[in-house]
Amino acid sequence: MSLSTFVRTWLPLLILATVVILNWPTGKLDFGNTSPWAGLILEVEVREPEGSEPGLVLAGLPVQDIAGQPGLFVCGVAEWDPSENSEPLLLAGRVEDLRLQQVILLQETVSLHRKPGIRFVLHTLPKNTVPSDLIGGLIQGTSLRLKPTAQSSEPLTVDIGTERGRCDYGVEFDKESQRRWHGDPARFVTLWNDQMATAPEDLGPYRHGRVTIPASASADGVVKEDGR
Repeated sequence: MSLSTFVRTWLPLLILATVVILNWPTGKLDFGNTSPWAGLILEVEVREPEGSEPGLVLAGLPVQDIAGQPGLFVCGVAEWDPSENSEPLLLAGRVEDLRLQQVILLQETVSLHRKPGIRFVLHTLPKNTVPSDLIGGLIQGTSLRLKPTAQSSEPLTVDIGTERGRCDYGVEFDKESQRRWHGDPARFVTLWNDQMATAPEDLGPYRHGRVTIPASASADGVVKEDGR
């Protein structure tokens, strides 16, 4: 092989291969985590009388099913303990899960990317519930339909009881000063609490707002708050 042939043919390929190898990510990837709300974290405070029973805070996006019935697509869950001042709640879920639930988002796409409108609701905590398993579910009335594993499968339904409080919140994300959380939602609370115990100042860029349920209700009974 002549030097000129090597320079024209193989050298560019070697350079390209080197660039790809040097920039190839070494961590765990999640190619389905592309939703505009994924990775945002809200600290949720619930104002209920002292001694109230523990509950479940569900973050949902307003949707409509194929029959035209309204609902909430669950994109975040946190257990609420009356003894705690606030609970961190991670927004997660995939756009693909909307198709599995056969629902459409009511918020316009452009607005959703700029400032996702999330409704936070407080319900009773069902027994033997793993909160992260509820992400991708659909709330309609007092029931929560879990995320189907496929469109042809029959999803399970969980009774979450009567709504105990709600709040609407517009989440804003500043890509210059804030960061999104990447990782398994099932391990989020453990990792967050460990970080709070060792270096809470490092969590600053991951705080995307604080929500209070309920505050002063509006005329329609829904508390409305804005992000940063």
